Amino acid sequence: MSSNRLSKGVLGLKESYAQAMAVTAPLGSVVSTTSAAVAYVGGSVLLATVLALIASAMWIYTLTRYSDKIASAGGFYSFSSAAYRSKHVSFFEAVIELFAYVLLNVVNVLVVVTIVKVAFGLMGMVSPTWALWVSAGLAVAYPSLISLTHIKKLLGYIVTVSATAEVVLLFSLFGVAVISHGFNLSELFSSHVSPQGLATAFVLSVVSISGAGAATYLGEESKSPTSTVSKGMWMALALGGLSMLLGTYALVSLWGSSLSGLSSAQQPLLQEVVRMGPLVYVTVTALAINSLIASNVGTTVASARILFNLSREDSAIQLFRKLSKSSEPIFATITVGLVTALIAIVTALYEGFQQAYIDISVIAGLFWIMGRIVDGLGVPFFLSRISALNVGGVAIPLIVTGLNAWGLFDTLTSFDLVQFTLMLFIAFSVLLWYAGWGRKGMAGMLLVDPNGNLVDREEMIRRLREEVRR
Repeated sequence: MSSNRLSKGVLGLKESYAQAMAVTAPLGSVVSTTSAAVAYVGGSVLLATVLALIASAMWIYTLTRYSDKIASAGGFYSFSSAAYRSKHVSFFEAVIELFAYVLLNVVNVLVVVTIVKVAFGLMGMVSPTWALWVSAGLAVAYPSLISLTHIKKLLGYIVTVSATAEVVLLFSLFGVAVISHGFNLSELFSSHVSPQGLATAFVLSVVSISGAGAATYLGEESKSPTSTVSKGMWMALALGGLSMLLGTYALVSLWGSSLSGLSSAQQPLLQEVVRMGPLVYVTVTALAINSLIASNVGTTVASARILFNLSREDSAIQLFRKLSKSSEPIFATITVGLVTALIAIVTALYEGFQQAYIDISVIAGLFWIMGRIVDGLGVPFFLSRISALNVGGVAIPLIVTGLNAWGLFDTLTSFDLVQFTLMLFIAFSVLLWYAGWGRKGMAGMLLVDPNGNLVDREEMIRRLREEVRR
């Protein structure tokens, strides 16, 4: 295995929070995954968001059972390695996470296109096809290229400011909704929502809120990684999750008394704020696009580190361990951008931007949920290995795993042809990858100790066991 290193000890709590908040992307989530969820449950999207927030809080608790003890550039799949001690489980967990992030990239690219299309429509114009494809190209290229900036500058300055602006805006929209329509939850829960529709909306919502877990991929580059990563995730969940919930309330409340047209609207939030005047509309639109781009920066950072770490563990091609002068995984980052572009182009050409966005959103959510189930079930095994098993470490992970399994099962039963075909294509690609590299490598073996030094998994588990016993 290679010992190539990312920048050691350069990130603190601010950057951990920024990475977690970037993928949470509360405003971008309201105009992307929340809007997709509306198509399945209408006004009851608020109920789905409440369930997702509860599940996400339990998920972050579950995740910090790992991140309080171990760290790695591999994030979630390194956690499953410590739990199951199986390179095969770790490899497939890594691929699940990789595709979850790449597909979320695709979703956000398609949403940017939808926003551009809606913007033309609200100005009384028909959006030219070239403008849609140019916006898609920029939405892929910009996050890919800017993610090659040194990680401290990228997260500490570029992402932190935009994430804070999103929170302020969503809180403000909630205030406008309460002042203009009062605070009334009863009309936002429909008795006609099917369990299947609610499950799909839950999956879509939980993808965004639990995105705070993306901070785990900064373990190798963080100061005191077992402290700052966990704190950054909780901060992002608290601010991002709450603002997304309040923003979703504003989305439904501001729509008015009749919610029948909400599920058919392409960008309901933007259609609402245009009535507040051009300044508000331009501000919200600009911040929404920026939020989606920032989310793709966070997911690209995470995906590139998955590929980089797998390469060091001989579970992916050697090219992915190549670093730029700023110590960023250069070819891994570019590859994430290229795969994002390929999926976006093929699906958009086949079924159009809007339908592709809805279909890919569901598949991204499924990959996300599958990863959560693997990690959730692994917590009791991990805590047992280090002699730290307790009631909370068993009960909460199993509860959140049950919620995730519900969302996964009910959504799988409603797959359409495009979703089924894409899942088969991904599964075939993964099997080829496994045959070529995954089965031979040692996925999940490289961890980072509290001082930022690379250590073997078994050595780290031994140290943790001794620490708990003392």
